[in-house]
Amino acid sequence: MDVSFFSDAQDVLLEVEINEDGVSRFESEYMEITGVTPRIGVGYQHQNNKWGAEFRVYFNADLDVTDELSDNGVHVESGGRPYRSSRTYRINNREFFWSLVNSGYRLGEN
Repeated sequence: MDVSFFSDAQDVLLEVEINEDGVSRFESEYMEITGVTPRIGVGYQHQNNKWGAEFRVYFNADLDVTDELSDNGVHVESGGRPYRSSRTYRINNREFFWSLVNSGYRLGEN
């Protein structure tokens, strides 16, 4: 997925919460793309109460970015649950997450 339009987003944070069963696969894929092994902490958590994994992207942006996301079939949440009161939008989408990682974004603050 082309995510070049997303460069207009600000305060981008990538986060993964993953069940222990998926840790090895996730860490291998992340390492293959980035050359870095993800470490537990900001942006990465093991959560055994999850069935699988949640790939989240939090950010602020103007409506042009959210419109472009919608045009690409990416659902954007906003409103009552901003992340740490500083980010207006949230995406929970594995494909979009990996597209961002392939484009140079990394777990945590970007």
